[in-house]
Amino acid sequence: MTRTKLDDAQWASLMLVMQQIPRAWKRDEVALRRFIAAALWICRTGAPWRDLPEALGQWSSVYHRWRRWCLRGWWELIFEALRPSLPADGLILLDSTTCKAHRAASGAASSTASAEALGRSRGGLCSKLHACADGAGRILRLIASPGHHADLRYATALAMGLPACNAALDRGYVSAALRAAFAAEGCTVHTPPKRGMVDPPDWDPTLYAQRHHIENLFSSLKDWVRLAFRRDKTRRSWTGFAHLAATIINLRIAASGHRP
Repeated sequence: MTRTKLDDAQWASLMLVMQQIPRAWKRDEVALRRFIAAALWICRTGAPWRDLPEALGQWSSVYHRWRRWCLRGWWELIFEALRPSLPADGLILLDSTTCKAHRAASGAASSTASAEALGRSRGGLCSKLHACADGAGRILRLIASPGHHADLRYATALAMGLPACNAALDRGYVSAALRAAFAAEGCTVHTPPKRGMVDPPDWDPTLYAQRHHIENLFSSLKDWVRLAFRRDKTRRSWTGFAHLAATIINLRIAASGHRP
């Protein structure tokens, strides 16, 4: 297995889901597998579509098919279908990573930078990828936002509906309102207190130490250059690559036998 190709077991898992997607052309499995390989190559290398190797198809045809799948939400659907289930007493990890935007990412037609998850921070034009992971570093949910948005703003949406009883978050998520919202769902937040905080809440340093899994996860996600250095003008195209990469990462963690 190479970095831009799937082994037979991973392909079988993907194909099982894609067979259930209505209107997705899949009668020619060889052509479909070549299309997925082309998308993986673009995502992993970060190359422009025009640089796609001829062996993986004509770049314009692959691009337009990729774009249709993004607009229809199929990459997110595939990710959700293959997403690992979280035990009722599970631990969730929340964090975000900032991804620098290429100059080509600007200027989406009939839209705004904020609508396309682009914003300016001290590092310049960038986007943020917010993630929720389990105790094994498997991705449960992804949300894209402009780079200047605070992590706390997306915490509730990331954890919504997940049957977790503990959440390990960094100091960027220190908030009495967030702690109360999580407690209402039966989830205890473990966050180190800020300096000078009066009457800080209890937290478990052992559970908090598990946050290294989500840090490792972001390291793996940024190996996919199309995510680490955003070239896509639209939120849907960029998050399409994010969900594709997340799906492959989850499949590879499952194949390695790593369990929470």
